[in-house]
Amino acid sequence: MRTDYVDRELDQFIAARVMEHKGTLAYTADITLAWQVVEKMTRKFYCELKLDMFVGVSGEHWVVSFYSPRKCKRYESRGKTAALAICRAAKEAFLDLTGG
Repeated sequence: MRTDYVDRELDQFIAARVMEHKGTLAYTADITLAWQVVEKMTRKFYCELKLDMFVGVSGEHWVVSFYSPRKCKRYESRGKTAALAICRAAKEAFLDLTGG
């Protein structure tokens, strides 16, 4: 688990709002936990996932987007790790799809 790209505030949001759990897990640092977020978003909001990785002069860069066919809208985010990018995109999608 990579802890150098952890976002504790985002972990708390994902745990409480998206996953509806008490307590906080390291969703932004653990790809296994982040994938649970993907599964929840696809089941609950019927979102589709797109995950890309680019390697360039700045190093690895992950781009994640959730697409909502119901709203015809894409929610995209970037991060140094796939888990962080997944959680950022999930938060953006969740806030729009639930109205906040």
